[in-house]
Amino acid sequence: MIAIDRPGYGQSDPHCAQTFKSTSQDIEYMIDELDLGEKIWLLGFSMGGAYCWGAARHIPHRLNGIAMASPAGNFWWKSIPLEDQRAIVESYPLSDRLISSFNKTAPFPMIRLYAHFLSNVLLNPSIDVTSGLSPPDRECLEKQGVLSFFFRDREESLRRNSGFGIAKDYELLNRGWDFDLMDVKREFKGKKIHIWHGDADTVVPYRLQECVHKAIPEVVDFHPLKNHGHFSWFCFDRRAPLEILNTLFPEQPDRDSKDSQEPKLVMV
Repeated sequence: MIAIDRPGYGQSDPHCAQTFKSTSQDIEYMIDELDLGEKIWLLGFSMGGAYCWGAARHIPHRLNGIAMASPAGNFWWKSIPLEDQRAIVESYPLSDRLISSFNKTAPFPMIRLYAHFLSNVLLNPSIDVTSGLSPPDRECLEKQGVLSFFFRDREESLRRNSGFGIAKDYELLNRGWDFDLMDVKREFKGKKIHIWHGDADTVVPYRLQECVHKAIPEVVDFHPLKNHGHFSWFCFDRRAPLEILNTLFPEQPDRDSKDSQEPKLVMV
C-alpha cells in the first residue's frame, strides 16, 4: 500500500492549475515511475474520494477498482434528480452551505485567504475542533492521545503550504467537476466502486452516497455504517481495514505462482 500527498499538502508542491484530470494524470505517472504494474486499486477517504471519482473518469484503464470511505462528491451531478439534490443540500449544516456557496463564486485568491485562515484554526490547539462533529467522531477524538496525534497530522499536512491544498480542494469540490456519474458508469463498466459511509456523518452528507448508489448501482456498491460519523469507522474501528481489504481482495494471490502479482493499493 502506498499513500501519497496530494498537491499542496505535506511535502507535495502546490499545483495552481490543478484539476481532477491533472491529479489523475499524476496518479498514472506515479504508477509508471514506481513500476506498480498495469493496474492498481485506489483508496480514498473524505476529500480523497473526490479524486477517486476523477480517476474513475479519467484513468479507468489503470484501475482494477476503488474503495472510498466518507467520500466527498458533487451535490449537483446531473444524474442526481433535482429533488435529491435539494435533499442532499438540506442535510448539510447551514454554515457549510454558506461556505459552499462562497466557494462556488469567489475568485481563487479569496478562497486561498479563507483556507489560510482555516489552516491556522486547525493548527491552534486552544480552539475546539470537535464542535459540529457527530457524537461518534467526538467520542473518538476524546480518547487519550488522539487529539495530540490529530494536531501533529494537521501540522505535517498544512504547515508547509499554509492551506493551499485546502483552497484547491474547495475550488474543485464546488466548481471543478468536468464529468457526470454517467461518464463514470460508461468508463468504469465491469468494475466496482465500494463506498462506506456513516449515517451520523456531519461533514459529508450520508444522503449523497444513497443518491450516487441509486444513480449508478451497476458500478457502486454502498456499505452503510450505522451509528458512525465521518472518521469514526475508517480511522478508529480496527475492523475497517480488514473489511475493505476482504471486499477488494476476496481471493488471496497465489504466492507460489510465477504469474501471480500482489495487488497494489494507492491511497489519495
